Amino acid sequence: MLDTTGATRGDATNAVAVLQEMWQKSTVQNFTDSAELEAWEKAWPSGTQRGAAKIIYDRAAGEVRALVRRQQEIIRKSFTVESDLTAAVQQAKSFIDEQTTR
Repeated sequence: MLDTTGATRGDATNAVAVLQEMWQKSTVQNFTDSAELEAWEKAWPSGTQRGAAKIIYDRAAGEVRALVRRQQEIIRKSFTVESDLTAAVQQAKSFIDEQTTR
């Protein structure tokens, strides 16, 4: 999750809860620096034969970005967060499921 304004926003805990609920076996990481997020985006697990995915909730941009790595290819798609983060996260999950079952 990228939140460049830090803890000044009141619903930060709610956003983390939405992300944790959708991906219970994953760790939610908070970034306040876009350079740290960029480094995290580029670091993928090595030696895995199956696909991998990363989800980024960018508060400032009002979007959820999904990145899926299959073999050496990275597929990206963005989902707008209008008034419901959960809906955007569910769209991202559907996209990931579709891409990783190919």
